[in-house]
Amino acid sequence: MNINFDQYINRCGTNSVKWDQCKKMFGTEDVLPMWVADSDWPAPDVALRAIEERINHGILGYSSPGEELNNAVVNWVKKQYNWEIKKEWLVYTSGVVPAINVALRSNVKEGEGVVLQPPVYYPFFSAVKDNGYLQIDNQLIEVNNSYQMDFKGLKNSITSFTEPIGALILCNPHNPVGRVWKKQELMELGKICLEKEILIISDEIHADLIYNGYKHIPIASLSEELSYNTITMIAPSKTFNVAGLHSSVTIIPDPCLRHSFKKTMSGFVGSGNLFGFVVMEAVYSKGEKWLLEQIKYLEGNRDFAIEYIRKEIPLIKVFQPEGTYLLWLDCRGIGIPPSKINNFMIEEAKVGLDDGSWFGSGGKGFMRLNFACPREILRKGLERISRAVKGWNNGREKYI
Repeated sequence: MNINFDQYINRCGTNSVKWDQCKKMFGTEDVLPMWVADSDWPAPDVALRAIEERINHGILGYSSPGEELNNAVVNWVKKQYNWEIKKEWLVYTSGVVPAINVALRSNVKEGEGVVLQPPVYYPFFSAVKDNGYLQIDNQLIEVNNSYQMDFKGLKNSITSFTEPIGALILCNPHNPVGRVWKKQELMELGKICLEKEILIISDEIHADLIYNGYKHIPIASLSEELSYNTITMIAPSKTFNVAGLHSSVTIIPDPCLRHSFKKTMSGFVGSGNLFGFVVMEAVYSKGEKWLLEQIKYLEGNRDFAIEYIRKEIPLIKVFQPEGTYLLWLDCRGIGIPPSKINNFMIEEAKVGLDDGSWFGSGGKGFMRLNFACPREILRKGLERISRAVKGWNNGREKYI
């Protein structure tokens, strides 16, 4: 399979969130966008052909997921994650974030606590706040240039919290720090949640983007008891760059949780769309070779970026991701106040990154960079950051 991930395709003027909303996000169009988590290359041919075939049919009426799609999802989960699931566990949704909101609404009462482990994907915070829950932060801890879950802190937080705790939202692989949680870590987390009767809502949207030497393990696959205490979300959106189709799968083994989820979802969140169903079936059935080629390219991008930063921008500390196509950058060594790092990247480096403060406690002074782009674009972005960091003393008073 010969795929040219190096090919640059101009996305400007296509209503791309990443490329066409720079003015809205950063106050200027004069930035190289490397923020929102989609990739800058086409979806696999199998996805595009599936859409074309469906369009040629000519009728685009109401649609529902069929048995072929169910089989494709079950087989994909078994092959990729060694988890045997049943078709009746599947609930199709219009995205992972809507599914997280539904999972919370259907199982957590207003005023109850929800545990998050920041720095973490920022829609988690709004899902807690907007639905009337109390946020409990169990911040990840940095150890040996990596991150770990703080189990002692989690136990203390649970013990000291005076209201009921309804759920913990797990991010695996973790966005933004790039950890692929190991079996023993997941077992320890699961044990605590089972003992305290806390539902696990597991966002596993990056589960297919795993690098050599690591393996994604769905927490629900570790035991029957854990499977019945977990609601798991997966999607082809990050894997195959089809996020615009707004289609995901929620896996709910427990029939009571599944019934509650569907009841809450009814009339509130859609189950996906015609092209989402078509593409999901196609990529989960025939997309593995393309995925392996993409991971190889992304691994090259990851290694290139880390080597470049460590050599050319040593004031920035970079964390090597075990999964995802996101780099977590500790920019505090530059010497600029954390509150002004984002402005510095926009105004001086002219790159549009995700501000680390968006990811909650532990994120101030950090930035998140998306490296799912042609390598020359990645090089260009890193060179801009390097020049800005090396020359920033010229305008030092502006950022102090």
